[in-house]
Amino acid sequence: MKGIKMKPLLFYTTEQKPKDFEKFKPKKFPCFVLNKDNWDDFSTTCLFQLYLYDEKTTAHKIGDIKILHIDLENTKLSAEFEQLDESFISLGQELKFYELLVELCGQDLTINVLESLRDIAWQPPLAEKFEGKSSFRNALLRFNVAQRARRFGQQVIRQESINENYEFTYSAIIPGAEEATECEFNFDSKAQLPGRLIAIIGRNATGKTQYLSLLASDLVQIGRKSKMALEKRDTKFSPQRPIFTRIITVSYSAFDQFERPKSEHVSYVYCGIRDEKGNLSKRHLLETYKRNLQRIRELSREDDWLYYMQEILGDRSQELADHLKLEIEIERSDISEDLLTILSSGQAILANFITSLVAWMDRDSLVLFDEPETHLHPNAVSSLFHVFNSMLKDYRSYAVVATHSPLVIQEVPSERVRVFEREGRYTTVKTLSVESFGETVSELTRHVFETIETPSYYREVLEKLSKNNSFKEVMKLFNDKLSMNAQSYLLAQYMDSENEETE
Repeated sequence: MKGIKMKPLLFYTTEQKPKDFEKFKPKKFPCFVLNKDNWDDFSTTCLFQLYLYDEKTTAHKIGDIKILHIDLENTKLSAEFEQLDESFISLGQELKFYELLVELCGQDLTINVLESLRDIAWQPPLAEKFEGKSSFRNALLRFNVAQRARRFGQQVIRQESINENYEFTYSAIIPGAEEATECEFNFDSKAQLPGRLIAIIGRNATGKTQYLSLLASDLVQIGRKSKMALEKRDTKFSPQRPIFTRIITVSYSAFDQFERPKSEHVSYVYCGIRDEKGNLSKRHLLETYKRNLQRIRELSREDDWLYYMQEILGDRSQELADHLKLEIEIERSDISEDLLTILSSGQAILANFITSLVAWMDRDSLVLFDEPETHLHPNAVSSLFHVFNSMLKDYRSYAVVATHSPLVIQEVPSERVRVFEREGRYTTVKTLSVESFGETVSELTRHVFETIETPSYYREVLEKLSKNNSFKEVMKLFNDKLSMNAQSYLLAQYMDSENEETE
């Protein structure tokens, strides 16, 4: 196939529905065919699918490409051409487009094709006079995968390795704060210590949830944006805005603040218990779960789903083995029959989480997970993060997790734990100073989450009891089962009392 010769290059354009396109035959072979798609990108229609027809008249689909006209919102091409003129530019809509083009055509023909189509990944200067256009921002570069194609397409064409550096700083003003909060993210998939997950901790009202929400909104373009708005967004990142393939936001809290796209968005996926209007909806959760199962089937990830579900369900996986196989193999019309309806609430959340990630996680995705411990038993939290870390590695992706759980922090090296602190109207961020990885839950609870300095109700009760009862009488109230920690505190009350009397 790489030995294919086409001089001059020949492009045909058509506008056929998928079922009709199968019958389409160009006049000459070999050639390329651009099939117009009427997908609407904020009033711009510029999407085509590119096909290569070889000498044997066999069609090979290369993928989606957007071709932009400098003046027209609806791109119109000649029925047959060899080269686009200066009023056009184009961009393959994902890196796979360039990979397939090189694989099918070889490097030399690929370069000729891209130069004929005025591709801006291969020839970046061509974009300059188009960059001020709304259609350039909101159609050509609408999705993160297209932005990655623009940034790394040339390396794919040259068959060089892509080395995306996911070390960056993000600065944003949390609502109610006087100044921007700046946090450093140092993902490193090649480090000896776990480097795919960064944890954010801090007391309530420090702004963790709001910060995650702002980060999600600035890592992906959800709605139509002006050039000024995008430039302002990019200044929040240093040294530059990272381009993840997909942003997946996860929260099972009734108070989450993540945006919910009104339509399916390939670069941004929300997983939670709120619907598009922000209302709590069990029905929405079940319908989303069902759609995600269908996507898993389409991606042929059934085996992945079965494996991770068995891992996350633990002891119940054998009991539910047959049900799990039926669930992924057969599309059900009745939601009441779905797996989520026969699981406990905690297990249903775990199942929904796993299903969402298997459906949407791709290489270089970023998962933003707010308070994963919500609604979950501590054992379930440990199980969740064991499986979650495996998924991040298997799908070569990354995560930021905001948490109050020491069970989460003990899985993360301290160099990747950020502590949010609030004083007045200022939120500052520091890296955890004590090593968290593998530390006991009790030590993390005391020293990392600073519960030592927090007044405890049990201490208040013991103080009151010690004033009117002897040590033995108080112990008897608890059937002599009071913990050593509580006994030590109780004894201290009597010692303090004796010291006061002596004085």
